[in-house]
Amino acid sequence: MNSSSIYQEQAVTNGAPHLEADVAVIGAGLSGLTAAYRLSQQGRSVVVLEASDRVGGRTVNLEVAPGVVVDGGAQWIGGKHTEMFDLLDELGIDTFDSYTAGRTIYQRRGVRADFKGTIPPLKRAVLADFAQAQFRLEVMAGRVPDGKPWQAAKSDIWDGTSLGHWLDRNCLTPEARDLFTFCFTTMLADDPHRVSLLSVLHQIRTCGGLEYMINTEDGAQETRIQGGSQRVSLALAERLGDRVVLGAPVTAIRSDRHGVTIDATRGAVRAQRVIVAMTPADADRIDFSPDLPTRRAELQRAWHNGTENKVFAVYPSPFWRQRGLNGTALADLPVARYVTDASPADGSVGVLLAFVGTASDGPGLTWPETILDDERRRHRELLRDLVTLFGPQAAEPLRIVEQNWTAEPWISGCVSTRAPGVLTRYTDAALTPVGRVHWAGTEAAEEFEGYLEGAVRAADRAVAEVLAQLPRLDAQLTSRAEYAHF
Repeated sequence: MNSSSIYQEQAVTNGAPHLEADVAVIGAGLSGLTAAYRLSQQGRSVVVLEASDRVGGRTVNLEVAPGVVVDGGAQWIGGKHTEMFDLLDELGIDTFDSYTAGRTIYQRRGVRADFKGTIPPLKRAVLADFAQAQFRLEVMAGRVPDGKPWQAAKSDIWDGTSLGHWLDRNCLTPEARDLFTFCFTTMLADDPHRVSLLSVLHQIRTCGGLEYMINTEDGAQETRIQGGSQRVSLALAERLGDRVVLGAPVTAIRSDRHGVTIDATRGAVRAQRVIVAMTPADADRIDFSPDLPTRRAELQRAWHNGTENKVFAVYPSPFWRQRGLNGTALADLPVARYVTDASPADGSVGVLLAFVGTASDGPGLTWPETILDDERRRHRELLRDLVTLFGPQAAEPLRIVEQNWTAEPWISGCVSTRAPGVLTRYTDAALTPVGRVHWAGTEAAEEFEGYLEGAVRAADRAVAEVLAQLPRLDAQLTSRAEYAHF
């Protein structure tokens, strides 16, 4: 499914076309397409409306060499992501292990070390400090109820402070604090000082634990999808066919006693139920009638999405492997602060991935505006850092490819986070249905929020809600001819 879809070629004539379906799904990312596919498997008629000219949402494949793609958005899954693996098996999509053979680079204040395993070679005091902070976070996370973090005994205290503030107060050494800040900044694509401590504790509780979230081997970054993570959405869209409508931003959702009308720029859809598979911030673009409950409306306005660009340096081969390096580096350099090997499974080309974002990851490590706003300088500085880390061969890539999430017109950033106060004030508004409107997307997941796994689980939950409300009748799918004229 791409820009050559029938929906981009058809002109809207004779007024606004009108479709009818049991369920309308807003958003053709992984969660929305999974929901639509599961509904179609149950014999329900469905139409998916997507504002963009592509499917995949926050997964997107970028071609870096003929037949070779990298993940411009979400890319990793781990062994605990069972629903995601089941979906891949169903679609016949293979996976491969992230490359971890060799040593990782750790560079801080001009001192460089190579190491095996997860934890850098730290002084005993720093290692002990890191361990005590990790232990305390895990203990606190264990006191947060699954799916209902606002019911924790200390929810007001934990949601009233930021993760960054907690790290500042509870890490006794600057290096341990900077390591935690670095890890969380990379995962959340945001400054930890802007993220609720309670929300992170709930993620630790429901995402496999902090060590699992951080690790590659036996962790959440252990596995990659053959052909890129967008391939999953492309496969789902192919199975749904013309029920997926691209280039159709939704402007309004109007509910009444008999059903719901979804107004899009390309026409209208009449349905019994609607699943909105968007971040709360992006859902705020839509006009709802009747008005959303106050908690949900305010949640959408309070929500913000973190932003990181992914920058790929592409080489003729993964030359670092010949030197016993695995391509991963943790550094306090200007641009290349976290680097990982993003090469294809066959190693036909070498790809180093660096994350560049608006978030700081430690005192004195804020991003200069000239790096954020000047792509040529950003790439030049990146190569300089890569040479420092991997040697002179890093100076001559075949090309540099960047996915700029700040430039996406329909997606407000690549990762969602909750600011202090959001969880205790708006509690379950992110996933509680509003009349005929149901919510999907990884932000509406009770487990593995923020992951591809969360997107699939949120879709399954929304589908179960919808099916429980629909009449128990086998609906006939709207014919291809009807959709072709939308």
